[in-house]
Amino acid sequence: MNLELGCAKVDITPETAVPLAGFAVRQNKPYEGIRSRIYLRALYLRQRQDDGSFRNAVIVSADLLWWGSDRMPHIRSMLLEKWGLQPESIVLNGTHSHSGPQTSFRFHRLLGKADADYIEFLEGKLAEAIAIAVANAEPVSIERGAGQSRIGVQRRKYGNGHIVGGPNTDGPMDPEVAVVRFCAASGETKAVIVHYACHPVTSSENYVSSEFSGKAMESLEESLDGDAVCLFLQGACGDINIYKSSAPPSLTDDYDIIDYFGLQLAKTVTGVLDAPMESMKPVRLAGRAGSVPLPLKPLETLEQLQTIAAKGESPYDEWAAEMIGKLGERPTELVVEMNRLDIAQGLSLLTMNAEVVVEYGLWIKEKTAGTVLPVPYSNGMIGYVPTKKQIGYGGYEPVLSTYYFHMPGRFEESIEGTLRDALAEMIR
Repeated sequence: MNLELGCAKVDITPETAVPLAGFAVRQNKPYEGIRSRIYLRALYLRQRQDDGSFRNAVIVSADLLWWGSDRMPHIRSMLLEKWGLQPESIVLNGTHSHSGPQTSFRFHRLLGKADADYIEFLEGKLAEAIAIAVANAEPVSIERGAGQSRIGVQRRKYGNGHIVGGPNTDGPMDPEVAVVRFCAASGETKAVIVHYACHPVTSSENYVSSEFSGKAMESLEESLDGDAVCLFLQGACGDINIYKSSAPPSLTDDYDIIDYFGLQLAKTVTGVLDAPMESMKPVRLAGRAGSVPLPLKPLETLEQLQTIAAKGESPYDEWAAEMIGKLGERPTELVVEMNRLDIAQGLSLLTMNAEVVVEYGLWIKEKTAGTVLPVPYSNGMIGYVPTKKQIGYGGYEPVLSTYYFHMPGRFEESIEGTLRDALAEMIR
């Protein structure tokens, strides 16, 4: 099997002050400045057939919270028309940085309101990046390695039957940093994929930033020869935060701390790249789509919703008003959409349009011996998908977040088994 790959990096920094996405504390105010520019990085994969036809796929990483589900039909249609890219062969991942613009019009204003002009600009830049990547596609070889990093930490801690705040160093997390390198025939590094599970939430200040993930990729690109593009693909980090308190106490500025963690991650990746890596053979480049509906608990009654809305307490009031307006058409389930993209022997990506907690990511890796990398925050966003235990205990992921995501109800405890069954079918 052969594999060709092209790559591109384009600047997607908003030049006009728009609200940033991810922190209610910003109160949906336009950003105050730019601390670092944000980028969209794209890989175009192509596999030529003997009859002259070809298969193709695209992998995109953007320094954004996510890609909006409401924009995905238009984006998929554009990519199909321009390059024949089938929906199941598209991976649009957000690094989940909380310091970039919102990309969906569906959510609570305190998550940051989307700006229509910026969305149009972003989607134009997506097309630009793919066109550049298509133009420089060339045969590549593939290598894979892995390192370990503890810059992420479990953020849910249980005490006296309740959720308590603060990092939980004894809780589940995924320390693996998976690294995939694509090399041109010249031997030069063409592109690198870095996969890790950790929320980029180092700073809630109202400034544009690529966060620690962007800093790491920029550092790696500077250290590599030629025009290599390094993509950060976000893992199942729904309950994993950056371990901010582990930074040196001498660092008091958020953006110095961002640089610190970014350089720590880059150092880990460099160690993997400098060591012997496993050579991987391309397989038939193919995508597979799947979906699973997850049931919701009953919504409050109209009277209850009206009472909540009348109290004027954020974020509940806006959510209640939204639910009242959609009461007659309220869905009783939300659908997790998945794509599995097979690239090489021992390397597949499994996307999900949700904030999936780390327990599911660890389970996927265990069941596939690490050959399948979970890539949530891809191809849209419906909200958090917690475990049965998390739903039972409550807290941000299963309860409070549902108001910000304008979810029409909270998930049933049964969703864990339902999702695991669907994931098992996707990785089978």
